[in-house]
Amino acid sequence: MLESIRQSISEYPLLYIFILAALALCVFLWAVAMRAARRRRVEKDALIAALDYEKALRAQFKTVTRQMLADTHPERLVEGVCCSIQMDLESQPDMQAAYDALPEPRRLVYALGYVIQDGRGALSGFFRKNGQPLTAAALEAVQRLVGGECAAVFGSEYDAFDEANEAVSLVRGDIAAADARWEALSRAAGEGLYAGAKGYILENSQFFVV
Repeated sequence: MLESIRQSISEYPLLYIFILAALALCVFLWAVAMRAARRRRVEKDALIAALDYEKALRAQFKTVTRQMLADTHPERLVEGVCCSIQMDLESQPDMQAAYDALPEPRRLVYALGYVIQDGRGALSGFFRKNGQPLTAAALEAVQRLVGGECAAVFGSEYDAFDEANEAVSLVRGDIAAADARWEALSRAAGEGLYAGAKGYILENSQFFVV
């Protein structure tokens, strides 16, 4: 049997080279397809998780009370109040006009909520998904309600993504470094990162109770 195979190979070497190459190509394409399938599954699971999270947030903050404001974890509170404001904007006939008419406390917390939501994977994700006037409101919100080095890092990314700012160019390495620094500061601050924002919400609770 083996002798027969060896003889066939010697007689038709190019054919067997072609067969081996075809087998290698099939294995490679199978591996690529499996990686793509895993990636799609991960992306689908992440999307489902995000939708479930938002659904739960909308249900929790459909009605907002002063007690809820006091009892909720700072980061979730900012996200929840943002979600409450978004639901109100969606119910208006002209969302842009309704946004423009937001009182300052609602405008700032609304913007900060999107920083948390869209910047959770990387701060630059917020800037890639949003534009003016939300990013300008977010800059003000981070400066006033978070402060410290976080505000400086946020400001550097704001300048980098600002198309109207010709003095600063978007450099991929700088954005990655700013993302990493924001993440490090967030981890170091822990629950205290949005404590100031929660205090601001409680001080202006009349704008958020619905």
